[in-house]
Amino acid sequence: MANKLTPGSNMRWESSRMILPEHREAWLTHQQDTTKVKKPILDEQRWLEFELILREAMEYNEPLRFTYWKNGSFFELAGYCHYVSHDQKQFHIVCTNDDVHYLKFDVVMNVERA
Repeated sequence: MANKLTPGSNMRWESSRMILPEHREAWLTHQQDTTKVKKPILDEQRWLEFELILREAMEYNEPLRFTYWKNGSFFELAGYCHYVSHDQKQFHIVCTNDDVHYLKFDVVMNVERA
C-alpha cells in the first residue's frame, strides 16, 4: 500500500493543497462575476405597459411588484407606488412595513400587480 512517503509519490505538490486568502478571494469574485447578467434594455412599448399598470395601481391603491437590476443581478421590491418623480426620474415606493425606497427609471426591468 502506497502512502505519501513511499518512493514515487508526488511530495513536490503536497504543499499546494492549501489555498491562500488572496486566491480564495479572487476565486469567489470570479464565481460572482460569472453569474452576473448584463442589463437588459427595455423598448418603448414595455414602458407604455408599465405606465398603464402604474396608473391603475396608483388610482386604486393596489400593491405592485417591481423587478430591478443592480450590479448584474435582479431583485424584487413589493409595495405601493406613492409618487412618480419625472424630474428625478425615479419611483417613490412605500413597502408594506412602511419602508420607503426610491427606484430609478433606468434600473426597473418589470412592474406587475402583486
